Amino acid sequence: MILPGDVIGFPVSFFDRSIYSVVAVSDLTYNLCPLDAYVRLCYEQPQFGLALSWLAAHEAAIYAEHIVDLGRRTPLERLAHFLLEMHARLLAVGRADRASFELPFSQEVMADVLGLSVPHLNRVLQQLRAEKLITSRARLVELTDMASLQTLAQYQPLDLAPIPGPATRA
Repeated sequence: MILPGDVIGFPVSFFDRSIYSVVAVSDLTYNLCPLDAYVRLCYEQPQFGLALSWLAAHEAAIYAEHIVDLGRRTPLERLAHFLLEMHARLLAVGRADRASFELPFSQEVMADVLGLSVPHLNRVLQQLRAEKLITSRARLVELTDMASLQTLAQYQPLDLAPIPGPATRA
């Protein structure tokens, strides 16, 4: 899922042609940055290249979690992890409250991301509700028992270390 503020396709820019595509499910504003312009900018402003490296590391960590989701987690654990990740990412861009958020996409999109059918997704959502881990109506999701949800999902927030400042001489 690509959310506001995310960098799309950064690793792909190092290939001769795109190895995947992105489909927008809502309005999208974007800017293109050709590889030669990126390389030139990194030479002229190395801190920019360093910041993009940090973003690429964060993106890679998210991809790794999604691989684990599909390969190792049950549908219940997968959905719990997904909801916690969406909450954290939306919170970071000011689009969530302390324990609730609006899903910015349909259940069809969410089911596709999670590798589930829509009816199976609905059964798993009902199970999370029955266990009082979440409440939801329409697209509003409230994480009512965040600690139990994190335990179920084996969720660890992706706290990327801050970019260190330049070394100072003593």
